[in-house]
Amino acid sequence: MSAKTNENGIFINGKGQVIELLQQMNAADKAKLLKNLRLRNPTLAKELTESCISFESIWDLDESGLKTVVSQVQPAILGLALSLVHAKNQRRALGLLPREMAVRAFEIMNKDLSSNRNECTRAQQKVLDLALSLHRNRIIQFY
Repeated sequence: MSAKTNENGIFINGKGQVIELLQQMNAADKAKLLKNLRLRNPTLAKELTESCISFESIWDLDESGLKTVVSQVQPAILGLALSLVHAKNQRRALGLLPREMAVRAFEIMNKDLSSNRNECTRAQQKVLDLALSLHRNRIIQFY
């Protein structure tokens, strides 16, 4: 699956189109599709899985996987990252942490961070990078 131009001059990027499709799918359908693909082409399935993982994908992890991710993030970074997240996911993440870590992250999260939006998105990227690293090392499993 590589980028090509067909006889009509239309640009075709098979992997890119599949990744875009996967990003639009719900977690259950995505998991089913990637599981079936993993049986036929494990390398491609791994590449597509890593390509379609985003910060929002972290909330699709089971409790054990999410706990593994959030417990390895510094409370200040976690607080910044969670400040842009829905309250349900904030509670879920903080509830998996030891109380002291959760309190420190909560304190950061509740500050006025409206002028630090870039810092919050950078913190989310750090959390995502950690999750991808854990996934590559087979410590957690997406989909």
